Amino acid sequence: MNINYRKYEPNQGLEEIQAEIWLNAQQRFGDSYYSLPSLDRVIQQIKTRNETDKPDENGMLYAFTEDGKPLAYVQSHMASRFNATEISFPWAVEDCPREVQDKLFNKIFNYISERDKNMGDDHQIIVGGGIRADWKHGTEFLKSHGFEPTTTYLTYKYNIESFELEDKEKFTLKKGDLTNEQDLTSLMDLGMVDETALLAFGNEETLKNYYKRIQEFPLKVLLIFEKDLIVAAGAVRIEENRDPTVQFTFYRPGHEPAWHLLMIKISKMAFDKTQRSLLCTYEDGPTKEFEMVRDLEKAGHAESVSKSYRFTFSKS
Repeated sequence: MNINYRKYEPNQGLEEIQAEIWLNAQQRFGDSYYSLPSLDRVIQQIKTRNETDKPDENGMLYAFTEDGKPLAYVQSHMASRFNATEISFPWAVEDCPREVQDKLFNKIFNYISERDKNMGDDHQIIVGGGIRADWKHGTEFLKSHGFEPTTTYLTYKYNIESFELEDKEKFTLKKGDLTNEQDLTSLMDLGMVDETALLAFGNEETLKNYYKRIQEFPLKVLLIFEKDLIVAAGAVRIEENRDPTVQFTFYRPGHEPAWHLLMIKISKMAFDKTQRSLLCTYEDGPTKEFEMVRDLEKAGHAESVSKSYRFTFSKS
C-alpha cells in the first residue's frame, strides 16, 4: 500500500479529519470512562487548542492512502507541567495497517527526539494519561516502542448525596464566571496556591491561558469564600447526553473543609442537572488533595474507580 504522509497545516481540513479519526477509534475501543462528545465539539476543541498552544507543524503527521483516504495521525505538544514532550497514540481508522501506525509513530518520535535533544537529561517523552489499564492493544503498542507506564490516574464516579459537612455556615458560595474579571482574579489567586494547580501549570501565564482556553466550555463554576478570602473553587462540564465531568477543583492549603464542601456542592449540582453521577480523574500521588479523594472513597462516596496510565519512554 502506498502511503502519503502530510504534516499539519491550520485550517486545511486536518482538524476535521483528526476529530473523525479520534471519535471513530474511541467508539471502537468502547467502555470509555467518559461519554464521547459530538464531532463538532471535538473539532472546536482541536482548533482552540492549536490556536492557544501553537503546535510545531512538523510535530504533527497524518497518513493517507494514495487516493486520499485518511488512515491515522500522530501529534505532539510540549507538556507545560514539566520538561517533557507529549506524543499521542497513533489514532487510526479500523482498517489502517499496523505497519502504518508504527511508521507514523516512529516518524514523529524520531523528529521530536532530534529536535529536543538539548533539553537536558531530565527531559522526557511521554504519552498522556488516556491509556486505560484494561486496553491491551494500547499498552502492548506503547511497550513495543520502548514506553512504560510510569504514572497512574484514577477516575472516580462520585455519589455523595449522603455526605454532610459540619460548620458549612462559615462559608459563602457564589456562582462564578470565567469571563468575569473579578472572578478570574479570584481564580488566579487560588490557582497560584493550590498544590495540584501549581504542579500542572507552575506560573501565572500558563494558568491564565488555561482559564482562557476553557472559557467556551459549557461550565458551571462555583467559588467558595471564608469571609473575603477565596478558599475553594471548581468547575463542572455539563453537556447534553454526556456524563458531567470535573474541569478543575482548587483549594487553599489549610482550608480542607472548603474542598469537601466544594465536592458536595458540585456533585449535587451535576446530578440535579443531568441525573448522572460526577466523574473526575486524579493523578495517583502523595498530595493532600489525593489523600482527601481517598477519604471520600473510604467513606463510600465513590460508585466506581477506574485506572489509566501515562507512559514514558525508557531511555535505558
